[in-house]
Amino acid sequence: MEERQAIKIYLDEPRLRMTYGGRFLVRLFAIVGDIVFVFASIALVISEDSNLRYLGVLLFLGIIDRLINKEEGNEHLMDASKKEEINSADYLTGKNFRLIEKAFERSIIKQTSLHLELAESLFEAEMVEEGLRRLDVDPDEFSQKLSSLLKESSIPATREEKYRMLETLLSDALRTAFSSGHKSILVCDIFSSLALTPDAELGRLFRTFSLTAQDLEQAMVFSQASRRARALSLSGMIPEGHKRIRHRVMNRAWTARPTPLLDSFGIDYTDLAREGAIGLLIGHEKEYARTIDAISKSVSPNALLIGESGVGKESVVKHIAFSIIKDKVPAALFDKRLVGVDLSRLIAGAEPQEVQSRIQKIVEEIYSAENIILYLPDIHNLLKTSGSAYMSAADALLPIIQSGRFPVIGSTYPREMKRDIEAHSDFAGLFESINVEEISVEEAERVLTLSSILLEKQMKIEVSFGAIKTAVKLAKKYFSKGKFLPTSADELLKLAAGRAKDGGKKRLTAEEIMDVVESRINIPVKEADEDETGKLLNFEKIVHEKFINQEEAVKAVGDSLRAYRSGLARKGGPIASFLFVGPTGVGKTELAKIVTKMQFGSKDMMVRFDMTEYQDKQSFQRFIGSADGGVRGALTDAILEKPYSLVLLDEFEKAYPDILNLFLQVMDDGRLTDGMGRVVDFQNTIIIATSNAHSDIINTALGSGQSMTEISEYLKKKLTDVFKPELINRFSKVVVFRELSIEELAVVAKLQLAELAETLGEQGIELSFDDSVALYIVKAGYDRAFGARPIRRTIEEKFRAELAQKILRKEIYQGSNVRVVIESEKIVFKSGD
Repeated sequence: MEERQAIKIYLDEPRLRMTYGGRFLVRLFAIVGDIVFVFASIALVISEDSNLRYLGVLLFLGIIDRLINKEEGNEHLMDASKKEEINSADYLTGKNFRLIEKAFERSIIKQTSLHLELAESLFEAEMVEEGLRRLDVDPDEFSQKLSSLLKESSIPATREEKYRMLETLLSDALRTAFSSGHKSILVCDIFSSLALTPDAELGRLFRTFSLTAQDLEQAMVFSQASRRARALSLSGMIPEGHKRIRHRVMNRAWTARPTPLLDSFGIDYTDLAREGAIGLLIGHEKEYARTIDAISKSVSPNALLIGESGVGKESVVKHIAFSIIKDKVPAALFDKRLVGVDLSRLIAGAEPQEVQSRIQKIVEEIYSAENIILYLPDIHNLLKTSGSAYMSAADALLPIIQSGRFPVIGSTYPREMKRDIEAHSDFAGLFESINVEEISVEEAERVLTLSSILLEKQMKIEVSFGAIKTAVKLAKKYFSKGKFLPTSADELLKLAAGRAKDGGKKRLTAEEIMDVVESRINIPVKEADEDETGKLLNFEKIVHEKFINQEEAVKAVGDSLRAYRSGLARKGGPIASFLFVGPTGVGKTELAKIVTKMQFGSKDMMVRFDMTEYQDKQSFQRFIGSADGGVRGALTDAILEKPYSLVLLDEFEKAYPDILNLFLQVMDDGRLTDGMGRVVDFQNTIIIATSNAHSDIINTALGSGQSMTEISEYLKKKLTDVFKPELINRFSKVVVFRELSIEELAVVAKLQLAELAETLGEQGIELSFDDSVALYIVKAGYDRAFGARPIRRTIEEKFRAELAQKILRKEIYQGSNVRVVIESEKIVFKSGD
């Protein structure tokens, strides 16, 4: 309906234009007419005239049909798309019209908001109350706020003006009902459409409870579907295994033939669809339409579905089977059977000659039946060069597929497509290639809404819509490696439901979902608690306990983290991206390590690259992977493994230019496509690139007395000699690190000596240092070109090595108290035992 812009939706309901008295008379006449109709039917049935009795029976059947369909409108919504003009009143049930009529009349009499009156009227429906509860909204509190707003409401408008308001609302409700597959406009469709109205008072009410039109629609559908839930497997989204069910071979024209061998090695998807076990498709509409077009062609009616495991390739195939049994397919596919054959099962335990014999007999059965669509999952196995059985299967099947005598649907993965199929252009040319992408977040929410109905039945626990939304959002964010929506979210929802049930809870909320995610990834996903809030607000102070100077850099990182955890970070890009510029050994990498531990929970959550290893054209492929999957991408695979991490790019300026260009996209929209076409998400990463470029300018300017602000602005302009201006502008901030003084280096030395003392403390040895030791270490290893870097090496050479020998000689042992001092420019270890 959305695609047909020419469809006009209007409201033509004469009863709403009448006065209250006029509507009362119409209703009275209708009731009297119904009574007369019933008594006339009774009189005819008991008549002695047989013709009159038959007429009476027909009238009774009409009454029964009217009672059965009393909850449907005058017309079926599924037929609405065939019309150019639609009267929304034709799709209202009698009960829903009465709710609307009551609200409409009250708003005119009391001169209140029509939309608020409708909200109160519709709130009487149990479906609305349940839908709000699933959105974690207290129905009583909502009702009180609504009543309060109604008392304050004052919107004077004529009957005609309010009639037009209602017309707009019912147009939105009709579209919602159509997209949800409803036969009529239901209460849930009208209530969720209220969120689309421009009514300021109603908008205030919905904002108070954080309700959006989309959430209301999903929750109301959830409520309505759960009330009608039946023990069915919805679209195979909840795997229950293929049941052995009644097999139907014959088509309706009685021209088909049995296929016993094909049946023994295959799964008849049309049988499963006929039994109601599969069929529902959410998302993938374009892939489905292209597949139908491809297999309906008279020449080469073959389609190849390409997508990662779990992305929904088989869901498309199952929906084709469902459409076939519902006769919603082109004439070329009418009354067909869709049968899937597992190639590995076909060749299992058979010699090459037996494989060829099996395939030949199966093909003869397909030719004879003349109503088979063959589905070959993992069709790349046909092109395997290892294993004589696979080669025999390929030899037998490839000419048959090439003949195009019956439709074939194959499925494969992107890597196998690049590696195995594209290398055989003659084979690839037989198929129309169709990429099957991951469904959207909104579509995944719809899938989980339906699958949750079965989950509730199985686990005897109520699932809130907030739990569904959170499961989809966090699964997409943190569990995207190797798993796709809706599978990843469905697994998370089930795990949380199991834990909630074990904990004696009757309701699954977003809180339980977040608890499960935090336990699995050790990352805070809830709103910042008091402890985390304290750390964020005091970020600079905490960092400077272990990090010396560079206030601008620390503040820039702190500001970004606070914005991220408060929900104010820019949408679409990484959490933040920084270019740290400055001389060697001034703390650029050390700050990145501290941020990794504070924000991501562990130093292991850093993904680090030395960009000097990626300076040539060949390294580009090593960085994002090759098209055939033969070379894995170092960056892309790392982020798929750790989607929530800090990416450190050391000596960024030395990277190959094409690699630098990659980060234009990464820092702009937080996404990168790897060599095999997979989209890698960087939106949960912090990117820090370091560079020594023009560091001599910093030292010279500082020496001449310039401030860091002046130096920073000049250096950023000079960096265009090294980086493209558009790349520099993509960074959240370019931070200039200054050279550390001797005194500051001494503080760095103290911190590293404290780490050494902590290590020995774990062995029961107490180690302390005289104040002169730190300055001695700095002077012993000082090199202005390397900043603080030589300090660690000096400690290794002058302390660790000597301490190791003393421990092995038992001069220092558990319980020893050792103080290190400097005497006559030499290091002396004094025992205080």
